Amino acid sequence: MALGVAAAARVFAPRAGNVSRQLGYVSETPRDELHAWPDEPGATMNDGEQNNMPRTVWFHRWHDRLSGGQVKHANYFDHVRRAAGFAPKITFGDAPKNAVVARERRTLWPVGEEECVADWKPRPDDVFFLAGLDWRYLRTTGLAACDNPRINLVQHVRHATKGTELYEYLSQPAIRVCVSTEVADALEETGRVNGPLFAIPNGVDLATPPCKPETPLAGRRSSPVLVVGYKRPHLARELSAQLAQAGIAHITATGFLERPAFLRLFAQSAVAVCLPHAQEGFYLPALEAMASGCVAVTLDCVGNRSFCKHLGNCLVARDNAASLLHMVRTALDMPTERRAQLLRAARRTAAKHTLAAERERFHRLLTNIDDLWREQQATLPAAPAGRRREVPPTRPLLDFAIVGAQKCGTTALRHFLGAHPDIAMCRAEVHLFDAPDYSPAWTVRQIDHRYRQELAETRGGVRGECTPMYLFLPDVPAQLKRYNPGLKLIVLLRDPVQRAISAYYMEKGRGAEDKPLWLALLLEPVRCLLERDPRAWTSTHRRHAYRRRGLYSKQLRNLYRHFDARQVLVVRNADLRRNHHAVLRRVFGFLGVDENAAIPPETVFPGDHQARKQHRLVRLLLRATYCLETFRLARIPGAPADAATSEQTAGQPPANR
Repeated sequence: MALGVAAAARVFAPRAGNVSRQLGYVSETPRDELHAWPDEPGATMNDGEQNNMPRTVWFHRWHDRLSGGQVKHANYFDHVRRAAGFAPKITFGDAPKNAVVARERRTLWPVGEEECVADWKPRPDDVFFLAGLDWRYLRTTGLAACDNPRINLVQHVRHATKGTELYEYLSQPAIRVCVSTEVADALEETGRVNGPLFAIPNGVDLATPPCKPETPLAGRRSSPVLVVGYKRPHLARELSAQLAQAGIAHITATGFLERPAFLRLFAQSAVAVCLPHAQEGFYLPALEAMASGCVAVTLDCVGNRSFCKHLGNCLVARDNAASLLHMVRTALDMPTERRAQLLRAARRTAAKHTLAAERERFHRLLTNIDDLWREQQATLPAAPAGRRREVPPTRPLLDFAIVGAQKCGTTALRHFLGAHPDIAMCRAEVHLFDAPDYSPAWTVRQIDHRYRQELAETRGGVRGECTPMYLFLPDVPAQLKRYNPGLKLIVLLRDPVQRAISAYYMEKGRGAEDKPLWLALLLEPVRCLLERDPRAWTSTHRRHAYRRRGLYSKQLRNLYRHFDARQVLVVRNADLRRNHHAVLRRVFGFLGVDENAAIPPETVFPGDHQARKQHRLVRLLLRATYCLETFRLARIPGAPADAATSEQTAGQPPANR
């Protein structure tokens, strides 16, 4: 039975109270669950780390009525809340004009005293978030001259319309985030955009009632047709009249509803007719219909062309009631299998546009905010030339690591790489991933916070560290991969007999070994077997694994299980000593820095030249135990074929250890 226009007006009249939840794009997590890093609550994302406090992202809003743009602004406020190292604050430009607006504001931006402030008081490293006409606030407060990074959220194609106030703001420097590729394209075509331009498609809360795409028209769907017409009420009423004349039962929505009621209507309807304006930057109800298992019937609008595919995942009508009626009939008469196919495609489309996906893309951009802003400032003297780009992937602070092996020249290589003008090395062995307190639950930002304290310089170039224990512990490569899938690894190998004896004398010099060499080697298997915690600073695996650390084949195979061979460079210690410049050019090329940088050779570590002349019988027996290892190592691609054989040093001291 058709529901008349008068009844529809009563059913869909806005309610006092939680009116602002009709689209449901509010925080998914209670405020008391939103924290920065639990162990570093004050970690910042800027290089200076001023006062070890989170960077503030400043928001401003004029809110006199509810709109989709206000809801999306609130989404981004919540995204910043969830970004480690950042904290949002908001200033409202006006007092609520009535109780309804006040409730809407509290629902969209549920802020406390610390987050809601009278005016902006930014620090030099804080970030400005601007949407719509928020640029006016910068001008009236005198903050327009500040050099703080600016993020500009662009939600409508009218920003690209000449002669409008919004169009004039395109010349202002900012990192622009567009809610659809179509909006980004429109801005790019103006040739006026000043700064990087990114498209982050709008996300929608898909917490809808479960339903199967194959659900037949009859049965679980109690209402054949839902008309969502709060943006086009006149067209909605015209369509309602024609549906009633055709005897098609339907519900017409010409006003806003609370989110639960809105979703229930979708869940009970077989067909949802969604009516946007032609110049919408992004129209979410069409996605909500797809997510809810409805056959979506909609109109062409600029912001939906990338995801609304006629006869692929929805039906697109011409902008008149007769065409809409025809598409409704097509949807109702569609064969069951064809309808199921359409609905499956629709749900796949909706699944790509979640709030979580939107948040993740924005967090990636926020992580790179300083690099993007420096890039924007570098182009200020030139004519504006904004180009649409992909959201940058999160770039962990560390680009490469020297992972081992111990006593194979890692200290020397760290020193040489640190002398390159395009390389920033950690001051010493960091021992982050092999530390006793390391947790696999640490996020990239938590790890980077630790690395930032060890790096002498974090701007520009490539950044690396050196910890030889990483190669030896079998669980570390997986954690390195989790931290940075694109990490480059450098492995140095040395004659394992020489390495074992060198390690023995190092531990003896530290006071950690009191046994003679032959006995220490005999006791090694027992010591390691009895060790309960290989990560402990005093563990046998760190101090007394003399022979085991020379079993390179097993360690390299473990490394290659997690990293592509192109990400791993294996270097012989003997080559570094004998062909210093050639090996460094090879390493520099691997890291993507200037290969012609002249780093002179020098003795970084005096080594153990005298020890090499002792223990002839022990050396002979120890070398015999590596015979099979030599064969295994030769079968590993990329490993030097003679890395496990004796170094023909002819009395030359091992300068670069």
